[in-house]
Amino acid sequence: MKLWQIMGELQTIFSPKIAEDWDNVGFLVGDNTREINKVLFCLDVTEKAVQKAVDNNVDLIISHHPVIFSGLKKITNETVHGRKILKLIENKIAVYSIHTNSDFAINGLNDFIMDKLNLDGEKIIFNEHEFEDYNPIKNKMEHVRGGLARIKILNEKMKLGDLIERIKDSLGISYVRYVGNKNSYVRKIGLVTGGGSSFMYEVANRIDVFLTGDLRYHEALDALEEGRILVDIGHFESEYLFVDMMEQEMGKFFRGEMIRHFEDEVFKLG
Repeated sequence: MKLWQIMGELQTIFSPKIAEDWDNVGFLVGDNTREINKVLFCLDVTEKAVQKAVDNNVDLIISHHPVIFSGLKKITNETVHGRKILKLIENKIAVYSIHTNSDFAINGLNDFIMDKLNLDGEKIIFNEHEFEDYNPIKNKMEHVRGGLARIKILNEKMKLGDLIERIKDSLGISYVRYVGNKNSYVRKIGLVTGGGSSFMYEVANRIDVFLTGDLRYHEALDALEEGRILVDIGHFESEYLFVDMMEQEMGKFFRGEMIRHFEDEVFKLG
């Protein structure tokens, strides 16, 4: 399958038009006319991910976090970033990144993680928006749907402590940080994967608890004093299953080999 054909399918599923304005998503490295037989999925394009791609003769890396995020003034072997990009180019490995557009897309990462928690109740797409957009690769208009956060309204309320255990078991993680009382009951659960604290005030009056990553001290302190409940799953921990989601989505149209790459958590507990 040609890379440009894969790009057309990915644009249908994860339209770049629903990414944040500051984001840098899509085709970032490579030749879109090349035949793609092997794909590697990863959260971050690390040196380990690149080396694994090289060792396995991978043609395309699909990452969540963009390998090129802000402006580059030079690409040399003097920096880790430069060495990675040089190795990608030297080995003819393309990179396509799907970041905030995968978070916000219907059936994207926010949906995938919320569904992974396997909670009984109604799921609501907060701030849902839809529009028609032109896909230049497929040369057709497509219907695009997205939404910022996901809210789950449980059929029955549950204790925060039980929700925390459900999160850890469902996502395969060992710990979370939280603000609130474990014995408090919650029914309306909000979620934004990654560093989603900027959205928590938008949904605050609709939920009992907000799940995200990368919560800062003063954000947590304010929430504590306001009587709100927060759960910091972790940035990595809330997004590393992007790999599983992409394998599931790509399997619908790609018949080549798909390789999953997982890294260890960045932060360790001392």
